[in-house]
Parts: sequence; C-alpha cells; structure tokens
Amino acid sequence: MNILLITDHHSPHGGGAEKQFFTLKELLKNQPDIAVTSLGFGPKSLQGNDFVVLKETRSKAMRQLWRMFVNPVKYLQLRRLIKKINPDIIHLHNIKKYTPTLLKAIQGYPAIQTVHDFSPICPTQWNVHKNLQPCKTGFSWRCFWQHRRDYSVISYLALVFSFLRMRTLLKKSVTQFIAPSPFLTNYLEMNGYKNAAYIFPFHSTHIENLKKEPQSNHFLFLGQLEKQKGIHFLLREFHLAVQKNNNLLLTIAGNGSQKKDIKEKIKQWHLEDNIHLIDWCNNPAELYQQCCAVIFPSIGLESFGLVLIEAMAHARPVIGSNRGPTQELVEHDKSGLLFDPLKEGELAAMVLNLSDSSSIIAKTFRENALKKSKEFADNSSLLTQIITKYHFK
Repeated sequence: MNILLITDHHSPHGGGAEKQFFTLKELLKNQPDIAVTSLGFGPKSLQGNDFVVLKETRSKAMRQLWRMFVNPVKYLQLRRLIKKINPDIIHLHNIKKYTPTLLKAIQGYPAIQTVHDFSPICPTQWNVHKNLQPCKTGFSWRCFWQHRRDYSVISYLALVFSFLRMRTLLKKSVTQFIAPSPFLTNYLEMNGYKNAAYIFPFHSTHIENLKKEPQSNHFLFLGQLEKQKGIHFLLREFHLAVQKNNNLLLTIAGNGSQKKDIKEKIKQWHLEDNIHLIDWCNNPAELYQQCCAVIFPSIGLESFGLVLIEAMAHARPVIGSNRGPTQELVEHDKSGLLFDPLKEGELAAMVLNLSDSSSIIAKTFRENALKKSKEFADNSSLLTQIITKYHFK
C-alpha cells in the first residue's frame, strides 16, 4: 500500500499535531508492504527520499487569499507531485494553508483526514462565544457574530468565507474523518462530517526515570503562547497565588504571538523570580519530572491535549480547565483538578493546594495519574486502527 501523508507545517519541531504526524509516519515506515511519503509546506523548498516540502508565501495577506481561492502555480506543483507518487490513499492532517488548492489537487484519490483542532467546526478554531462560553453546536448562522473574537469585521468575514469554503470542500473530498477524542467526534457528527471516528492519539509508552521526586511549588505550562491557550488567564491567576506563597515557580515552555506581551506582564507584576519563560521543548521529559503539577488552562476548546497524557505518564497531576477533552481525561479530585476559567481565583487556589509535593493529596494524585496513563491503548494497536481505516471502500 502506497500512502501519502499531507500536513501544513512539515517540521517535527512543532506542537501536538506535528508530533502525531511524524510519529504516524515513522510507525508506518516500519510496517511491511507499506510505502509512505510525506508532503507539506515550509519556509523553503526541500525534497528527500520520502518527503517533499513546498515553499510557502511569507505574506500574511497572500496566505489569507490562498485560504479562499485556488493558487494555480501551487495546484500544478501539487497535482504533478501527487500523480508521481500515485498513492493508494491520501491521509490529510492540518491543511489550513492553500486549502482549496490542495483539495482540488487530490481529486480522484481516496482521502481521509485526522482532525487535530476545531478548525472544521469554527472559523476561529476556538469554538467559544464572546462571553468565553463553549459553543454547544459549532458555528451556525444563529451564532454568527458570537464566534467573532479579536478580528476586525472585514478580517472576520474573510475568515468565515474561507471556513465555509473549506467545510464544503472537505465534505466533498474526504471520505473518513478521524478525531482524537469522543468530544470532537461528536461535534464533527453534529456538523455533518461523514464517518467521523474516534482514535486515541499516539503517545509515549515508555517513560523512564519515574522515580525522580517533584519539586514543591514548581508548576509547568507547556504549549503555544496564544490567547486561546489561556496563557494570559494563567499569568493572572499565578500572580494571585504568588501573593500568598512567594516561593511558587512556574516554567512556561513554548512560543507564539503572545510571547512579547507575556514578558511585559512578568516584568509589570514583578514575577521575574517566579516565572521562567523558555522556548518550546521537543523533549520535555526533564520538565515534567521537575514540576509537581502541569497546568492546562485552555479557554478555547481543545481537540485533545497531548500534554495531558504526557504529564500523567510522568506521574504528574494536571490542573486543567473544565472544558473539552480535559474533562474526559482528568478525573477531578483523583488524578488532578478541574477549574472554571471564568471564576477568578479558582485556579490560584488549586495551585496553592497542590504546591506541597510531599502532601498526602499530592502523592495520591501522582499515583492515580500514573495509573490512569496505563489504561491508554498502546501505539501499535492505535496504528492498527488507523490502517484499518485505509481499507475503506
């Protein structure tokens, strides 16, 4: 079987979606009778034995334009490459760059897609209304303006246009959708995406050095530094907690558009000794082992959250917002704590309660988190589930 994997950001140095993409590729390469090639976009053109990277435009305006319309040059490039590879099946992942172009180029080939976020459900990907409450249905004409976040009217209308076009093209081009959580699967089904199936994401199955004791007062945030990830909310709550315990330490590992603003807030609130801001870490095992708990404060709805299961595999409890798949994975008051991101002081109180890693409750949470992680399906069985989807008719 000849498989073509396609994603936007063709680099292993990225978030959870990129990690899933390249893990899938490596697992498929080890399977007999399967040939796999990956295709995507990047800052410059690259080509190897089993991958092709096409150069993308750097202009933000042009990137938005090509989310709405077919780029004739990229279409010819993609069509020629796909014909040369001649895949038995195309497995799409994140395809927000050149979406109409790409979906036109794959016409005539069977295609499935793994959905890594809420972009097929909401133009902003947050799927949260202006009052920060999750949208129960996904984008519709009834809540048209409620989904508008930090966009001008013109920018939002352009975003909605590209979203509606992508939604129409996806439903015509893709036969099978895969989601990493029952939560997202339900949304896909509600919004008319055919054959939506739930398959647990790939994850680290062998974690070493679990005996390392966590550092009291030390917490970890690992992820993109974007507003929907709740990073500003986290800073505010941690500031409240520090006022009651000045020994608290928060490591923030990530990159994103809010990094400059975060640095300014840390300086403004005199948190230089309490918050360490570092770049994204592709191998965060040491970070997990140092902290006493991981904070997952997303305000926008997550499709899954790989950080959650990685933390549990390292026997670290999660303090997470009570929305989306976090509610499915974190057992409140057992393997972690769930808070309402709209209630000021709630997260701060939970940070203070878990700051002593030697407490009975902290030890119990760590044991329960590790126990929960061992219930997750292993990667080989997850790969089998995906390969089964490749044989649809």
